[in-house]
Amino acid sequence: MDNMLSFGLDKIGFVLAAVAYLFFFGLLLTTKVTNLPKYLLLALSFTSFCWAVFYSWSSALPFTSLSSHVIEITKNGMLLLFLFAALSQASNTLSQFIRQPHVYGLLICLISWGVISSSSLLSASNMFTGNLAICILQLALLEALYRRSGEAKWQYKPLVLALTITTLYDFALLAESALFGRIDDQIWFARGFVYSAMLPLMIIAVRRIKAWGINVYISRDIVLQSSLVLGAGVYLCLLAITGFYIRYFGGNWSNLIQATFIILGIAILIFLILSGTLRRKLKVFIEKHFFANKFDYREKWLRLTRSLQKIDITGPEDHYKSLLQAWLNSISYSRGAIIRFKGNDIVTLALQQRHELNSDEQQLIAAYQQFFSSRNWLVDLTDNTDPFVRSVIADKVLDIQLIIPIHTKGALWGVCVMNAPAVNKLRLNWELRDFLSLVSEQISSQLLLMQASQTLSENAQFIAFSRMSAFVVHDLKNVKAQIDLILKNATKHRNNPEFIDDSFSTLAAMQQRLQNMLSQLTNKRADQQTDSLVSVGRLVQDVIDNRCAVKKPVPSLVIEQDCTVFIDKDRFGSVLYHLIDNAQHATEADGAVAVTVTESQGQLQLRITDTGCGMTESFIQNRLFKAFDSTKGNAGMGIGAHDALHFVEQQGGQLSVNSVPGQGTTFTLLLPLKSAVSLAAQQEKVIQGT
Repeated sequence: MDNMLSFGLDKIGFVLAAVAYLFFFGLLLTTKVTNLPKYLLLALSFTSFCWAVFYSWSSALPFTSLSSHVIEITKNGMLLLFLFAALSQASNTLSQFIRQPHVYGLLICLISWGVISSSSLLSASNMFTGNLAICILQLALLEALYRRSGEAKWQYKPLVLALTITTLYDFALLAESALFGRIDDQIWFARGFVYSAMLPLMIIAVRRIKAWGINVYISRDIVLQSSLVLGAGVYLCLLAITGFYIRYFGGNWSNLIQATFIILGIAILIFLILSGTLRRKLKVFIEKHFFANKFDYREKWLRLTRSLQKIDITGPEDHYKSLLQAWLNSISYSRGAIIRFKGNDIVTLALQQRHELNSDEQQLIAAYQQFFSSRNWLVDLTDNTDPFVRSVIADKVLDIQLIIPIHTKGALWGVCVMNAPAVNKLRLNWELRDFLSLVSEQISSQLLLMQASQTLSENAQFIAFSRMSAFVVHDLKNVKAQIDLILKNATKHRNNPEFIDDSFSTLAAMQQRLQNMLSQLTNKRADQQTDSLVSVGRLVQDVIDNRCAVKKPVPSLVIEQDCTVFIDKDRFGSVLYHLIDNAQHATEADGAVAVTVTESQGQLQLRITDTGCGMTESFIQNRLFKAFDSTKGNAGMGIGAHDALHFVEQQGGQLSVNSVPGQGTTFTLLLPLKSAVSLAAQQEKVIQGT
């Protein structure tokens, strides 16, 4: 009976190996690639199939008959050829491969060894020792293959592991046979099981190794069912072993305990196999770790990033529609909408190839908001196993398949709904769910950026209007100073016709200035500059006489060399007034303020010197040109020096300050003359049409 059982187990192992290698051979035939590794892998799998079939039908042990000699040497020879091919270039043809000296020599050696070993010239121990040398050569080639794989070790690891285990098994079998001169039956019986158990690693390796280009496809459902059967088999084995030990140590109650344990164990197994949750989790695990992804995530992510980069969030176009288009393109869908929640209201921000939401769709979105306000859950309305879908989809007219939430700042901001023709629809599995969740996070970040940009734009408009208003108020002070000067001189010169004419001219200029300021405020834009040729000496004299003469000390003007610049006269005059007025405020009435105009190295050089209180270096660096920082209290706006520096830099000039506390300050203004004159000449040519 023991011999029959042993014989039966031996045949079962080789039958399993034959079925496994035939299955592997069929998988390889389905691939379209044509290269040397595939051809030799086909030959190895077919040879292994024949080897397993031979021992499943024959009772002969290896190397005990001529046929066993031939089948063993053929199988070992094909493995050696395959390993040599794996170490060679995959682009080699079969004829090029065979003509290589080491391959040609290997074939001669194998044929010679087959003739010698099948004859009666060698003893059994010597014959086993010779085949043991073939195993050693196989192990050496496997070591070389793994070492030369470099960064691709992860790809070759299952292949090397599977072949190394089977070769080491043959090595142990042949080593003991060489020692005792015969095959050990117990070790031999497990040979078929070992080979069939290592074949899944071969399949995984063939899928991983990119250099061979062999893309073996295995159905996910087949892998799932096979995994369940394998897991059930392992579970039953553990159950049987545990039952044996219960019976062995259980005493009088052993049979009862064993029967109860086995029945309960089988019931648990049936429950687990029929569990939908377990099957789903196992299927997701298998798809994540043993199958290629549905998407090329690198390409998809680059395409999404480029689409988002093209959106100009500062422009006036519809940004939400661009976002929706990028979102739909990420999974090749055609129809969709972006919807925002504002309290209990549903606002449609963008539509793509679809109509506005109908009443059924609005009810669906409202139900989604109620169900998933605090959860980040994607819904596929074609999934009838989803409780939410079963509860809300009945008898509704919907142009929606996917509902994707948009979360910002931890709250449900809105949703994106998508749909596509039936042929293009994707099933919302774990992979699509993870991908869309990542895309949703990226889109949410873009939405936050758009909202922040809009807020900044609005704030910038308010800041610009406030800044413009501050300059207008500052100009109003200039107008007031001119009015004060007219009123001060009116009592003394009211009967002087020249004074009256000058006053009317000044009032007309002030009226034009006020009109310009009102226009700025009304149109919310800065005053347009009107450049003209200006005599700097005459402009400074006009500023002193009409704006600065009312306050002491009255500035003195020294014109060493007058200069003409092409500039906005009103703006330049305001800048000069601010600088001279600041010097007057910093100087006691018995002090002195002097303005010097000259030319230096092709530049206008204008110096404003006072004998006032002076400024520290820290004040000049940190506060002097800072907007809205004034030392005059409520009497000043703190923008005079800031405006002067900004204007001078606009003209391509420089404004420097040299000050000593307690002694006084000198402002030096430098403006280029050549560029100004040439620009004026160009303007005149344009006007004259030359």
